[in-house]
Amino acid sequence: MKTRVISGLVGIVILFLVLSQFHTWIFNAVLFALYCIAVTEIQNAFKENNVKMTSAVLISAGFVGLIVPYYFEVNGGQINFMLVAALFVAAFAFVVVFNFDKIQFTAVASEIAFGLYVLLGFYSILRFKMLLPYTPFGWDGVFLAICAAVMAWGGDVCAYFSGFLFGKHKLAPTLSPKKTVEGAIGGVIGVVALEWLVMWVYSIIKPILEHSTVVYSFDAQHMLFFGAIAAVGAAVGMIGDLFASAVKRHVGIKDYGKIMPGHGGVLDRFDSIILVAPLVSAVLGFIVENGGVFGV
Repeated sequence: MKTRVISGLVGIVILFLVLSQFHTWIFNAVLFALYCIAVTEIQNAFKENNVKMTSAVLISAGFVGLIVPYYFEVNGGQINFMLVAALFVAAFAFVVVFNFDKIQFTAVASEIAFGLYVLLGFYSILRFKMLLPYTPFGWDGVFLAICAAVMAWGGDVCAYFSGFLFGKHKLAPTLSPKKTVEGAIGGVIGVVALEWLVMWVYSIIKPILEHSTVVYSFDAQHMLFFGAIAAVGAAVGMIGDLFASAVKRHVGIKDYGKIMPGHGGVLDRFDSIILVAPLVSAVLGFIVENGGVFGV
């Protein structure tokens, strides 16, 4: 437990250092690096080691999805995602056709599906900065990224302590025997409270960060909106956690990796936020259309 706590605190410090570079190419590079590690963990999990081309194609997809957008962010223009998708579908077909006698088809298909699932999660995190650029939204993109992290990791912490104190009924005994219904409920309630706390803190520091004399505040409408999204996000984060556990049970491993002492690999730590981020990103358009995070 001590190792897990220390590692978690170090991870939080690193997280805020990375978020401080949210509007630079460094943020894109960190997401891409994490994705590359995740692809390696996926390959090791499904044990498809005969053909390296699958991982190469997935990493290439990650480069297009996580690094290339920064070029367009700086220089304008848009990626033709339909063309990119067509090219990568052709690349995966090429891998199967010309390595037919070497591959385990089920393992390759699982690796591809899981890899694209993870890529969607990381791309959704990146999408916060693309839809809420610093001009004119300031640090609102970082705020929403933190909100997504709170839904995922805050829900995990709140569910753990709620389950420890009140847990009686098993939530998913086969996949995760320690998770309880009471813990899940406590996790959802805890995340809503944490999100409101984050909103309050951000309303105070936003004018300081942006050197503005405007006083920001959240009204009841904002509180209800973010509270509802937080509740759903917390529940979705738990599903993401259980999904990652289901895959581990299926392939017979305990952890995806060992990058964080006491926490496992990238997929062990990001399993929740990979599913939460697309949800938050999906409602981002609504927020932008209504004047940014603080618009009415």
